[in-house]
Amino acid sequence: MINLIFHENNFDAEWAYESLRNILTPDKQVLVFPLFFNEEWSEDLENFEHRYRKGSRAYEKIAAPFRNYLFKDDHLHFLNLNQEDAQSLKTKIANTDILYLIGNNPVTMMEVIEDYGLQKTLLEYDGIVIGNAAGSTVMMDEFLPDEEWDREKKPGIGYLRGFMLDAGYEEDAYHLQKIIRSLQEEGKAVFGCPKNGGILIQDGHYELLGDAFAADDNDLDNIYHAYEDARSRLEYYGDNGNW
Repeated sequence: MINLIFHENNFDAEWAYESLRNILTPDKQVLVFPLFFNEEWSEDLENFEHRYRKGSRAYEKIAAPFRNYLFKDDHLHFLNLNQEDAQSLKTKIANTDILYLIGNNPVTMMEVIEDYGLQKTLLEYDGIVIGNAAGSTVMMDEFLPDEEWDREKKPGIGYLRGFMLDAGYEEDAYHLQKIIRSLQEEGKAVFGCPKNGGILIQDGHYELLGDAFAADDNDLDNIYHAYEDARSRLEYYGDNGNW
């Protein structure tokens, strides 16, 4: 299996292209898997097709990086959960080359996966899995929700384990505190994936792309300094929306 972790839909950027051009080859079929819960457009076939029609904002945003790897549009398919039975869903997932997980909240994404009984099917999938932000977060065996008040870990799909992932990293007090907590309390290394970064994980090996980074307890002193600087900025400038 190959896992590609990103913060945004920019995996065709210069910092990623050379590492991925021999992996994301245009002969492959892509299954875009939107994991949203109780959205009207996802429940109605006409609304779903309108949202993801060629030329729509959502379609063009998703298609853009694949086109830069020379994918043709007829290799890009969108899966509407509400228009498939259980066996059809499993067959389509198993038979695709690239599975692209998209959503706006990892907790909601996992609720959808569980509601449709797809956990085992997804875990057994052996192709290429791409995620951005929440789509990357659910690749983990467990994760912390995005909400600051919720400190209870949630189960993910389970492709990746043994480290903490911050797939929307920004150098602010909130994110740095999460990293410190993971390193100190759990002894887990941390992979950070900022806006212009990504992580390629293949056969147990990883490659950091762009601004992505890895941190372990040897980095704690530097992280503490960065945290104190971020706290000072927060106190001086006020709430930056991430605290």
